[in-house]
Amino acid sequence: MKPILRYVKSRLDENRREFAYRIFVTDCLGHLVGAKNRYYDMVTDKPVETRTADEIISNISNKLAKIGGE
Repeated sequence: MKPILRYVKSRLDENRREFAYRIFVTDCLGHLVGAKNRYYDMVTDKPVETRTADEIISNISNKLAKIGGE
């Protein structure tokens, strides 16, 4: 059983290194050509906003009030 777990862990580590390398290379190339979107943003899922517009405005207003904003 342990050899299987070692193999799975090594594959996971390799996949993470490959993903990090892809992000690095595409960010560098994107910077050279002036791209506005990142590879990472295109391939990862972002959380869906579930708050209403009024809740967002209220949240921002509360944060501004805490730091002394008008």
